[in-house]
Amino acid sequence: MKIEKNESLLSFYFELDEEDMKKGTERVSFGNSIVNVKLEGIEISSIHPDLLALSVILMCHPFIGKELNYPYPVSEKFKSAIEGVVSRYKFKSDSSKNVDPREVGPNYRMGLAYSGGVDSTAALSVLPEDSVPVFMLRTAKGKSLYDPSAAIESCRLLKEVGYDVRVVECDVEYIREPVGFPTDLAHAIPALLLADNICIDSLSFGTVLESAFGIGHEKFREYGKGSHWKFYSTLLGAVSIDLCLPVSGISEVGTAKIVNLDSLGGFSQSCIRGKWGKPCKRCWKCCRKGLLSEALGMGGLDSETFELMFSSEDVRGKLSSIPISHENVIEYSLQRIDADKHPNFPFLRKRIERGSDLGFLECWFEPSADFIPKKYRRFVCEKIGLFLRKMIEKEEEIVRGWDLMGYYESNETIEHARLVAENWELD
Repeated sequence: MKIEKNESLLSFYFELDEEDMKKGTERVSFGNSIVNVKLEGIEISSIHPDLLALSVILMCHPFIGKELNYPYPVSEKFKSAIEGVVSRYKFKSDSSKNVDPREVGPNYRMGLAYSGGVDSTAALSVLPEDSVPVFMLRTAKGKSLYDPSAAIESCRLLKEVGYDVRVVECDVEYIREPVGFPTDLAHAIPALLLADNICIDSLSFGTVLESAFGIGHEKFREYGKGSHWKFYSTLLGAVSIDLCLPVSGISEVGTAKIVNLDSLGGFSQSCIRGKWGKPCKRCWKCCRKGLLSEALGMGGLDSETFELMFSSEDVRGKLSSIPISHENVIEYSLQRIDADKHPNFPFLRKRIERGSDLGFLECWFEPSADFIPKKYRRFVCEKIGLFLRKMIEKEEEIVRGWDLMGYYESNETIEHARLVAENWELD
């Protein structure tokens, strides 16, 4: 591979060898061999070599066979970190010169891989005010439903109130087929490449309780003991950046409450298909966030919107599945919405209603503070406390005991899912 800079365009050129994997998984294949990142006014020489190497790994990790032959020097600290978390392949780099590890100063600050959505904005709401939101502007090629205009407007509004927002164009999604992020933190590549320019020592993400701890999915997982945390926190640590998950103990219910209470909330829109202030109302995010907004008394869903939302094949497919993505949020919402709002509600309620008390989703799972760097932990925890109360011991026990495997496998659940799908077809 090679890396070149031509004016504002930083280009990464990849080449598979015989031992590499054209197919990273059954569903994902290697796509475009060139990744472009638009960095205005920044030279390659000003980016620490380890930051470049980490960006490369986040781009091509799923497709590497036995070796990643990286043709540039990196620090011994970075090499050692890679060896500690990657066993599938060897990381080989040019060792013609010594590279000192990346260092950070006492005045370095927090970065945020910003999306413009509710969860990302809730994360920004609890971070220090000098935090730097970095938005990856995804490059559209050919036909695409993706519309970045709402997120760009969010970034503009944040700039107006004083945030040092950075917008970086990047086409990393095209390295795989179908188009999408090759690794979970690939959207952080712009922030990593800017890390020295914007002086960050930590990088935050809008990862919520459902994604981190598995609530709303099959079973609770101890996130801090899993491979995901170990892999990404180690890689970021190798470039002196702490991985920060400030809202990982907060459900989508909680992040919705935060953005409703905080002044930054008006700058968020989770739909990536609609224009600013005009979400498409047909995608899964519009459905989930819309139902939740209605359940929390924030309004926005009249009968016409319900009809439009439930006419979407995307929404119908998700609601007919076992499990439903973020099923806890759907269950919480439908428990609090008048059944007369839409004729499909009785079918959905029978599918998801377990007689559960999901009020704990409005609270903060305090053990998640472990995933906030010590430098920022007290500030972030106190800020969260301004919006949400901590879960009591009984509520924490519900989180840790979350297990829906038996429920999903039951004949009753399977039958109710069939009836939901059948009902959609009869409309």
